[in-house]
Amino acid sequence: MSERARKVFIISWLLVQVGLPLRYYLRPEAPGSGYDERFAWRMFSPIRMLRCEVAYTHDGQPVQLERRIHSAWITLLKRGRPDVIEGVSRYLCREDGPTLSLELRCRELGGERVTLYDGGIDLCTDRVLR
Repeated sequence: MSERARKVFIISWLLVQVGLPLRYYLRPEAPGSGYDERFAWRMFSPIRMLRCEVAYTHDGQPVQLERRIHSAWITLLKRGRPDVIEGVSRYLCREDGPTLSLELRCRELGGERVTLYDGGIDLCTDRVLR
């Protein structure tokens, strides 16, 4: 590898290492986006200790998540991870059809309760999911 190619590789690698965590701070706010720190510099912050209450309903009936998805996904839902919420919601919409709603309430570290989803919208038809 030439000296110039080596320098370009190193600079590119450093830019990626800085760019991925920087996305966490620069992206527009979306429900729960502050709870996803997988690629942020704050990887070991107390946000990982956050716990949320998750309740999906389909046609007004509670969805039994324990019977539908793996427990690891439920754990990630309870951490308020937006990508997991989106993926599980998409899966449930595909399987069950429209009229799927979600209530997601989290307790901040200071004790304050935050509602990320209040169950008032249909996740399948209201174009909430990307």
